[in-house]
Amino acid sequence: MPFQRAPHPALLRSYQAAFYTFLAARRFYWSTLRPEHGWRTWVSPEIMVGGFLLPSDVAELKRIGVGAVVNATTELLEPVATLRAAGIEYLQVPCWDMRCPSLEDAERGVEFIAAKIAEGKRVYVHCASGVGRSVALVVCYLVAYQGMTVDDAIATITAKRPRVSMRAEQRDFVHAFVARWAALRAAIAASEPKTGP
Repeated sequence: MPFQRAPHPALLRSYQAAFYTFLAARRFYWSTLRPEHGWRTWVSPEIMVGGFLLPSDVAELKRIGVGAVVNATTELLEPVATLRAAGIEYLQVPCWDMRCPSLEDAERGVEFIAAKIAEGKRVYVHCASGVGRSVALVVCYLVAYQGMTVDDAIATITAKRPRVSMRAEQRDFVHAFVARWAALRAAIAASEPKTGP
C-alpha cells in the first residue's frame, strides 16, 4: 500500500506552508473566478464533496444541514474543535496528497458515511481540493451502499463536479476496495445460519 508514514515535523511544516499557499490560490480561483463549479459540490442529496475547511466554513456547513465531516487527508490542519462545537461529527481517514488510504481506513470512512446518512445527516467529504482522495472515498461508498458500478459512481460525481481528477492509482484503489468489500460481505453471508425449509 502507499507510503503513509509521517514526515519529520520540520519538513511537514514547510510542506504545509507551501501547500496552503497553493490551496488558497486554488480555492480563490474556484470560489471566485469559477463559481459555477464551486469549492464544494452536492454529488447526491446527502453527500457533498469539496476541498479543505477553514473554521469560518463551519457555520455555513451547519446552515446547509451538514451533520458530519470526513477528512480524507493527513497533511491538513482541521477545525475539529469548531466542528464539534457546532455539533458536527468528524472522522479523519488519513491519506497523503495524491495517494490512497489503507483499505481498512477507507472501510471505516465508508461505514461512517453510511451510518451518518442512516441517521438522517448530510455528510461533507473533503480532501485538499476535492478532486481525488475525497472522490475515491465517495465512489467506494456509492458502490458499497448504493449498488452503483465504479464507472457509474465516477460518472455521477463527475457530472456534478466536472473537475474531478482521480489518479490511476486512486482508481485502482477503488477497484481493490470494491473487491475486498464484496469478499467480506460474501464471507459474512456464508457464515450466517441458513433459515427456511
